[in-house]
Amino acid sequence: MKKNSIYKTTFWAAMGALFLNNPIMSQSNIGGYKGIFYADAIHRMEASAQVVGEGGNYYRIILKATPESDEQEGIQLELNGIGQNRQISIFGRMGGYPWQGNIQEGNMNIQGGYGQRFELQKMERQSPTEGMAPPENAVILLPYTPDVAPDMSAWSNPNWAALDDGSMRIVPGTGSNRTIEQFGDIQHLHIEFKLPVESQHLDQLRCNSGIILNETYEIQVLDSYGVFQTSGDCGAIYNIERPLINASFPPNTWQTYDITFQAPEMDTNGEIVALPKITVLHNGVKIHDNLEIPYPTANRNAEHKSKGSISLQHHDIGHNIQFRNIWLIEGE
Repeated sequence: MKKNSIYKTTFWAAMGALFLNNPIMSQSNIGGYKGIFYADAIHRMEASAQVVGEGGNYYRIILKATPESDEQEGIQLELNGIGQNRQISIFGRMGGYPWQGNIQEGNMNIQGGYGQRFELQKMERQSPTEGMAPPENAVILLPYTPDVAPDMSAWSNPNWAALDDGSMRIVPGTGSNRTIEQFGDIQHLHIEFKLPVESQHLDQLRCNSGIILNETYEIQVLDSYGVFQTSGDCGAIYNIERPLINASFPPNTWQTYDITFQAPEMDTNGEIVALPKITVLHNGVKIHDNLEIPYPTANRNAEHKSKGSISLQHHDIGHNIQFRNIWLIEGE
């Protein structure tokens, strides 16, 4: 059978699977992969891939192979996938050749022209600051002990759920949550969060929340794994600056923010003397470096605030986002 015929057969078989399978079963394949790209009979390269949900049974597979030497060319591909029960069938045409393969039980195998192929295995990601213990002088906002429901007394919304795994979860329809205590300068704010898989949603509807400082300045929370970052994506200073790097992990993985915040300085008349500044590390990667925030994120015409609560945002659609291990050290 000719190669083009194989590609067409794979394409229509995969399209038919879209209507025959439960999309939830294949979602466990979302995430990162590492392994080897076989460029030909001689050369091999380290390779990686991201599997991103695109709604229903659709997936996007982003592949990259990096050569050991500048004298050799690498490869970047973006292919399509459709879930079939617990597997994903992969297909597409890039670089002048058809590609086809699958993901099954954590193994990704993709074949191209003239023996080119990827052999990758799923990997688990962990932030270097996950589980960071608060120092003695920290203000504990949400204590974390594994397998113990957290004390939520520092928060104003008692309708959120305290889970036995040590986290606090948004309960859809109950509104946002904010600290009872107010803060100004913050030397170090540590927050851990986990986003559920929401492949049925796209863009701003996928796990949307936010960390809002002084009730005014938002660091976006969103499932932005594998997307081209905007000022509305995860880690963005909302509608002001996108992250320097997309450091997002896949959904169902604990992620971390470590934040330093300098509150705006006001004179006795309430006029701005110095704008607020912020530094953010997402999963240990610096994504904002002493960024000056020119105006409040939700409404640029709103007034700056030198002190306020820390809010965890709830959107009307409702997302079962979890938070844990929240603490801060106040600025001097």
